[in-house]
Amino acid sequence: YHQNNPFIMDRKGECEMELQFKTKVNASKERIWPYYVDPEKRSIWEEDLERLSFDGAVVTGTTGKMKLKEMPEMSFTLISVVPNFSYWDLTEVPGMGCLDFGHDILEESGKLYIRHSIRLEKDNPTDADLEFLCGVFSDVPHAVMNIKREVER
Repeated sequence: YHQNNPFIMDRKGECEMELQFKTKVNASKERIWPYYVDPEKRSIWEEDLERLSFDGAVVTGTTGKMKLKEMPEMSFTLISVVPNFSYWDLTEVPGMGCLDFGHDILEESGKLYIRHSIRLEKDNPTDADLEFLCGVFSDVPHAVMNIKREVER
């Protein structure tokens, strides 16, 4: 998908590190989509979410703020929003670089999948950066499975 959407490529043209988790779901894209764009539904799968707000419509280019438990409030920019297909946002982390958070609803061979990705954009990442990225990613599989359980009810 990244190759087909140059807007979500990082500003340098390549991604330094990326982690992904994907699972098959038995639900329609339309049933899955609200879990990304509705703050109340978002808190069902993003369990440490305290607050999520958008500074406008949920479209590419809109900014917003997110507050997670035991974390400072973070600003983000929606870098690619395609309803019922893809929701990507970018958060700048001081001293770390940019984190891109991807949420894709994929159709492959007649089956539907949810894939979440976290990408670190940083020149010359270190082992400490990898450890940081793995820490951020650690709850992603559980979050994806929460969406799967909800939409398959």
